[in-house]
Amino acid sequence: MLNNTSELLSIKLNNFVHRIDSKALIVELAIQHRCSLKRIRRSKNWGLVGAKKDLIQLSLYFRENNSLWIAEAIDKALPKATVDLSLLLQSNPSMTVNELVAASGCSLVEARSAIDSAEQFA
Repeated sequence: MLNNTSELLSIKLNNFVHRIDSKALIVELAIQHRCSLKRIRRSKNWGLVGAKKDLIQLSLYFRENNSLWIAEAIDKALPKATVDLSLLLQSNPSMTVNELVAASGCSLVEARSAIDSAEQFA
């Protein structure tokens, strides 16, 4: 039985068979990382299903072994970590917009809004 922390995520891998050398090897790797890799009906697309922590480990493995397109597909599907911009600005009040974007991964609009709020312009 799954608990809330191990929610399964599903990732669509377009044109999977045509982009890899050995389907059996990738399926075996997925199984080793407690994920499943199955064909989506009769299409050339495949689906990778697994828990977030297992998918992260699988992504790291693919990144180390030059299967970047699979790692990027996994990374795109993973939920993004949220950063409290106000806490970042409190710890470093002189942080520029570009530094805030680089540190948090937020957009320019979000960074400018957070800086205005921290400086009480908004």
